Amino acid sequence: MTRAAVAAGRAGDRTSHPGLVVPSCDAFFLHVETVGAAQHLGGLVMFEPTSDEAALSVERVRDVVRHELERLPRFRQRLEPATRWHRARWVDVPVIDWTSHISVRRCPDGQDGLRRIVAELAETPMPRDRPLWQIVIVRDAGSEQSSTHPSPGRVGRTAMILLLHHAVADGNGAVLQALNLLRPRIELPSPPAPARGHVRLTAATIVGLAQLAADGGAGGQLATSTRRDFATAGLDLAAVCRAASTRQVRVTDVVLALVAEAVADTHPELSIRLGGRLRVAVPQTVRGPGTAAETNGTAAVMVDVPIDGRPIEGLIAEVGRRTARARTPSRVVASRFVTAKGLRALPEPAAAWFARTVYGRHFLHAIVSNMRGSPVPLSMAGVRIARVYPILPLAPGAPLALGALSWAGSLGIGLATDPASLDAHALAARMEFTLSRLATDRSIP
Repeated sequence: MTRAAVAAGRAGDRTSHPGLVVPSCDAFFLHVETVGAAQHLGGLVMFEPTSDEAALSVERVRDVVRHELERLPRFRQRLEPATRWHRARWVDVPVIDWTSHISVRRCPDGQDGLRRIVAELAETPMPRDRPLWQIVIVRDAGSEQSSTHPSPGRVGRTAMILLLHHAVADGNGAVLQALNLLRPRIELPSPPAPARGHVRLTAATIVGLAQLAADGGAGGQLATSTRRDFATAGLDLAAVCRAASTRQVRVTDVVLALVAEAVADTHPELSIRLGGRLRVAVPQTVRGPGTAAETNGTAAVMVDVPIDGRPIEGLIAEVGRRTARARTPSRVVASRFVTAKGLRALPEPAAAWFARTVYGRHFLHAIVSNMRGSPVPLSMAGVRIARVYPILPLAPGAPLALGALSWAGSLGIGLATDPASLDAHALAARMEFTLSRLATDRSIP
């Protein structure tokens, strides 16, 4: 095809097709989605017990969403599929079928049943002929409990599962959109956008691309399936912050060390198979002031985390050193350049091939994302929220995705795993146990 023909095709893409072109950083997750790796994310919201079940009825929740639609453009748009030369587009739907987006289920098995519902939803791709979001209200979700100290569930508690396709937003964007449904209305501070001139930006991109190329592949192949498992851990945010502060590392580093120690302790055979090294993609936000919530504003850097059984004290220090090397500005800039600009220059078939090649088992084993949530308690339809746990999708062939979300003094951990390789509940229990040791054992510095 001649250069003139390509230019004409791009002009036609802009003028002859209605709707908004899906940015390449968002279309990336349309390309990588498979039957075994649905790409939606969101959160599991646990509400305080209430005697008024009608407070969170389907009708009340639909009213809440309906009144916020002006702030949630992707909730009223569907995908117009891509063709060979034209990119996918967001187009408005004339009528929202509320019954397909907001539903209710009962959970006879308390917390265990609730987590199975989350896992079931995580296994199932969303239909692309309607807006890519859904809310499931779960009745009789049982009482929250520590993974290490189980207790009988309390029937009558309500939970809510909110899921958005990754093409709609990243984890931080999902939080920002969810906040529109909660009260009091708050705004999270935006991180400052780095100021770089064109020459410095170009140089950083070139250096970063070379660094990313030098990172190489993940190594080690793990068993995979199309099934999903989901577990939660509730960590005390102050305890995690103290553990990070006394060791002069970030909260993200402590979370990485906790999950690495949990993998090594609960799955020693996997540690041997991977040579004592877990390749983790750690998203870094590039969401500056004014960035729309309904887009992906992150860039991932790869960190090789030891899973060789070393004590948690040394593991935290080593993880801190490795993440400091990996999260150089040039790596972040280069990673963002690839998804936000590099793929935009490719025809759709080439962009899809590239995305499927670089995102999955050959380049990473896990995703660990630490996100900021509300610092104060919030409610929905007048019902107070107790905890929120993130839900992240697995990369194709990679068996672990962990989200950490700070929320009103707690750090909610949501672990999605492929049960063919990892037991999510064993990991959650071990993480809680290890953090309790860090918080109470005075012999650990």
